[in-house]
Amino acid sequence: RKVMQRDPLVPIFGICMGNQLLALAAGASTYKMKFGNRGMNQPCVDLRTSKCYITPQNHGFAVDNDTLPADWVPLMVNANDGSNEGIIHKMRPWMSVQFHPEACGGPTDTAFLFHSFVRSIAEPYATGVTTIPYSLPMAQRKVLVLGSGGLTIGQA
Repeated sequence: RKVMQRDPLVPIFGICMGNQLLALAAGASTYKMKFGNRGMNQPCVDLRTSKCYITPQNHGFAVDNDTLPADWVPLMVNANDGSNEGIIHKMRPWMSVQFHPEACGGPTDTAFLFHSFVRSIAEPYATGVTTIPYSLPMAQRKVLVLGSGGLTIGQA
């Protein structure tokens, strides 16, 4: 928080617990998840583009989106449970993600986040962000499949 107040143009990129630390420094709060998100295949939706990425994760706490200050917005959301997976400041070069974009031995779908961070170092004023509202798809209780034969995996 002191760095953010002292020099607001210093770029910050939080990874994993850095997401929670940055949120707490910004004035938001966190909560303990019932099970947490663990594994090498957690789907996260980028709220700037609505693209979904496969991410490696291992956390049991999440940022409470409702407590983010007005100049902060969620950056990523978990497509399974809707929990926060990243935050970004609307005008400052500060962002974080709850997963591991550097995951060697895991998915590297989100390596582009490092390019965004390096760009914010070179151009700290060019960080305006727009996000897209996202909600989890409604769960379907029943499905009717009609056809002339049995289905196997991959045919549906």
